[in-house]
Amino acid sequence: MSTLAVNARSIPKSKVIFATTLGSALEFYDFTIYGFFSIQIGTLFFPGAAQLNQFLLSIAVFGVGFVMRPLGGVVIGAYADRAGRKRAMVLTIMMMALSCAVIACAPTYAMIGTAAPLLVLAARMLQGFAAGGEFGPGTTLLVEYSTDKTRAFFASWNFAAGALGFILAAGVATLINATLSHDDVLAWGWRIPFLAGIVVAPAGVLIRRRLEETLTSTDMRRSKSGGGAVKAALTTHLRLTILGTLAELGGSISVFVTSFFLPSHAVRTLHLSPTSAMLSSVLAGVVMFIAAPAAGYLADRFSRKTVLVTARVTLMLSVYPAFLLLGAKPTALTLGAVSAYLGILVSSQIVPVLVMIPELFPKEVRATGIALTYVVSASFFGGFSPFIATWLVAATGNPVAPAWYVAGACLISLIPIIWLRDRTGAKLD
Repeated sequence: MSTLAVNARSIPKSKVIFATTLGSALEFYDFTIYGFFSIQIGTLFFPGAAQLNQFLLSIAVFGVGFVMRPLGGVVIGAYADRAGRKRAMVLTIMMMALSCAVIACAPTYAMIGTAAPLLVLAARMLQGFAAGGEFGPGTTLLVEYSTDKTRAFFASWNFAAGALGFILAAGVATLINATLSHDDVLAWGWRIPFLAGIVVAPAGVLIRRRLEETLTSTDMRRSKSGGGAVKAALTTHLRLTILGTLAELGGSISVFVTSFFLPSHAVRTLHLSPTSAMLSSVLAGVVMFIAAPAAGYLADRFSRKTVLVTARVTLMLSVYPAFLLLGAKPTALTLGAVSAYLGILVSSQIVPVLVMIPELFPKEVRATGIALTYVVSASFFGGFSPFIATWLVAATGNPVAPAWYVAGACLISLIPIIWLRDRTGAKLD
């Protein structure tokens, strides 16, 4: 083992988890805050459209960020496999800060016309590129710092970081909607969260610079000599890449429907207050933040597949009754209970897959492999889920229709689990 790897192992485990989780949380905050102000952005940047189309166009721009995530995942994942995990993680948070600055300062349609939505679109594309490149190196770093008996627990913290970023975003959005009038939020209040995203970026960069690298110089040479990590993931490891992407499908769709669609759905269709919807989002984020490491602990103790299949089948069978209950009793209490319940099941099905994939890829391809499975799945299946769920409600007139969408995704994503090897407790490399 090289000196580089020895130094990495000398860092306290708690510091690695804290540094990676906090940095990822700040970045995920920057990426998700857009979703909480999609209604205001739709009004300001797509004023010529009908009210429903304004919302759909704004959500579509939100989804475009996910289209860029695979490209960012591939490019930055390959960079992480070639130059190191830490360098890639510092790069992504700097890019995210730049995109927040663009959105925070963007002139509206009334000021510069068609250029306004194009500017927001470009910023969301940059955000998507950075967010796509974040997940692979972050998860890889956590997995490589862990022991054979704690890999799922360590990997779970990168998903928990997303939940923490979501909590921060939902909390800020709740505070703004509760303290400012509707007109003030529309006029200038929606810009505040994006400005905050710029301010916290230097803290994230500082935290990540203090981490040690887990990729050795030998690993870097091996990645380059093999024709690159992307080529290896799409040729030698193509079967694993495809199975991993499909296995992530259920988690990707369910997390974005429950976390992003449900709050807007509660306001637009169930006529709950924006404050109630935001508070339910905060509660769901807190639940997922707690449930993720718990699921990781259970996946280390019992096996990845045991926890995954149990959670996915339970979600598949209970998501329709949950939506039905919310439609029958559209209160803030019911919304909070449904959001919390679904949050537990979402976390419990995502975490086991999150660790299974990097356990199966070799070290010199690992960050790219994660990007090509989790990020691609989250982008193409998860990113447009709020748009599809909104369209389903509008097309069918049934507020429960998105539940069938989530249940179908869970059913489909159970199939590839059959062929994925469970390496619980086995040596990583």
